[in-house]
Amino acid sequence: MRSDRAPRCRWCRPGYHTEPYPPGHRAVSISDYRLFGLVSAPRIDEPIAAALHGAVAGVRDWAEVLHAAAEHRIAPLLYQRVRDAGVALPDDVRRRLAAAYARQKAIAAAQGVTLAELGAQLASAGIGVVVLKGGALARQVYPDPALRPMEDLDLLVAPEHGEAACEVLRACGFNAPRPHTRYDRLQHHFPIAHRTRDGITVSVEMHTQAFNLIMNDPLSMRTLERPLSSFRVEGVTLRGLAPAQMLWMQYLGMRKLAEPLRLGHVADLAAIAAHFDDAIDWPALRRAHPALWNAYRAIHAFTPLPAPLCASLGLDPQRPPRMREVGADYRGWPRVRAGAGIRATLLPPEWWARLVYGVAPTPVSRAWLPLRHAAAFASQGLRRLYLGPVTPNSFFKTPG
Repeated sequence: MRSDRAPRCRWCRPGYHTEPYPPGHRAVSISDYRLFGLVSAPRIDEPIAAALHGAVAGVRDWAEVLHAAAEHRIAPLLYQRVRDAGVALPDDVRRRLAAAYARQKAIAAAQGVTLAELGAQLASAGIGVVVLKGGALARQVYPDPALRPMEDLDLLVAPEHGEAACEVLRACGFNAPRPHTRYDRLQHHFPIAHRTRDGITVSVEMHTQAFNLIMNDPLSMRTLERPLSSFRVEGVTLRGLAPAQMLWMQYLGMRKLAEPLRLGHVADLAAIAAHFDDAIDWPALRRAHPALWNAYRAIHAFTPLPAPLCASLGLDPQRPPRMREVGADYRGWPRVRAGAGIRATLLPPEWWARLVYGVAPTPVSRAWLPLRHAAAFASQGLRRLYLGPVTPNSFFKTPG
């Protein structure tokens, strides 16, 4: 007999997730983690909207949830998705989320004006530029730029145009320091430039390569896939990466062992794939980047992917893959002091490892996970040593 009830969402079954939400961050419950996964979905259909009602009702500590949502850069998504689903929130929570969203809206507007200004000025100077990461994603794959917070704008230019591009920044009123240390000169971007207007500071990283030596990927103006994507901001047409290369860049950026995994980046991978589903040659991507292809099993375990995208990826939209510790971040060294967290260093959470390393879903491949992790640890560590001195408690990241 046919039922008029909406199908149950597998991501909100009690007990589906086997571990609390990322132990490396704030202490929130399984129900809270489930909420984050639901609001990260590229599309909110009836079953997911119904699941959001249950997930919100299960929240026990809103202060912890709001703090974690801000850390993971999904607070604007939480605000919009819950509002669009018609879910009632406690008044104080609703006011705090609305205020945070309004602030992010103002920041996104300032960043958009800056992008348009720099795009026009660089073009006038004869400098080709491609917008990387959040600056492009916020305007290409999200319906509202405020839904994708970012620390800075990342712009890519050819190495021979780097100094001239920084002069354009200075002419536009940015404080753009010149490289003055060996670490600065070996970096993939110039020192971060800043400009404050109307109480909002916008930061810009002028890249000559997309990644530093730690990630060992040669993405630059010379290796861009064509055709580039495009989008308009304040009447100015800007260029972004081709969809498949955009996916690869966002994915590779999650592999930095020294930096915490933000669930907003997982939401990015879901949003890019859903938005560009028809434009991406998925068989070609699978051949070129099998790890990225396999990582979508872990992404689907965290957040429900749309049925058309699941068909492209060979996933069951109603049956997310089951794996241990969904949502849990890596908690080992160098994120802890040397000698502490040895077990966490050697044995990362299964979900995190399958997401970050993209191993195939076979027993043999899973058995190789510890070796894959050890190889990444050694590789990133050696390259980081080459970049220069660091403080004792941040082996991979902070220059001394």
